[in-house]
Amino acid sequence: MSENHWENHVSTPVPPDCGLDVDGARLWLWLQVKHWAGIAPGTCNPCIEVAANKWALLSGGASGGKRTYLLVPTERKKGIECPEIWEHSDPNYWNGAWGYVQRYMTAASTGLGINSAYARTQDQLHIHMAAFQAEAKQYLDKNFGQIATKPGDWANKILSVPGRDEHGTLQVRSYRALFVRDLTTDNLFYLVRNYLVPPEQMGNQTVIVIPTSAPSPPGFYVLNSETALDKNNGTSTCDFLLACK
Repeated sequence: MSENHWENHVSTPVPPDCGLDVDGARLWLWLQVKHWAGIAPGTCNPCIEVAANKWALLSGGASGGKRTYLLVPTERKKGIECPEIWEHSDPNYWNGAWGYVQRYMTAASTGLGINSAYARTQDQLHIHMAAFQAEAKQYLDKNFGQIATKPGDWANKILSVPGRDEHGTLQVRSYRALFVRDLTTDNLFYLVRNYLVPPEQMGNQTVIVIPTSAPSPPGFYVLNSETALDKNNGTSTCDFLLACK
C-alpha cells in the first residue's frame, strides 16, 4: 500500500451507501450530470466542463455577489458516507476542485467544502467552491501552532473557529484542524475515515479546505467537524466557513 492512499485496485460493485440511479428525492444534481456529462457543451448543458470518467463542473450560483461552483462526480456517489470515496479507488476530487478554483476563481479567498449527509440538500457527492469567511482564515493563520501537522495528531487538535451564519451573525464552532502541504498527496476522505471516525460515523462529517497564507507555510488547512464534536459545539455543515448560499 502506498503512503498517499491513491493506489488503484480492481473495481467492485458500488456499495448501497453510494446510492443507486434512482433511490431518493434529492437527485437533481445526479440526474443532471448523468444526462449531460456525455453531451457536448451548449446553451442548455449545465456542465461547464467534464473530466472524462471523473467529474463535472457546475455552477453553484452566486453568493454575496461572487460566483460559486460545484464539482460533481460523473459516477453515482451519494455523499461522504459512500465507502468508494474513502477506499482508495476514486479520482482525487479535492485536487480536481482546487484546479477549477485556480482557473475560475480567486484562489487566495476561496475554499472547498462538503456537507454531511444530514446538512446537504442533494444526494450526489458535490464539493462546494466558494469564498471563505475572512475571520476564519485570520484565526487559523494566527493559531498555526495549534494545528496538527500530522494526520495522527488531527483528532486532538480541536479549535474554536469563527465564521458566520446565513444572516451574517458571527458564530464560533469547533473543528478538528490539520495542515497539509498539498491536495495531491493524500485522499482527504481516507484521512477522515482512518484517523478520526469509524465508517458508521462518516455520514455525520463535514470537511472544509482553506488555503494558508504567510506567515504560515504554503499549503491548506483541512477542517473537519460534526454536530456532536466538543460537547455539541461542532457543525455538520460547511456553511459557517464558506459563503455557499
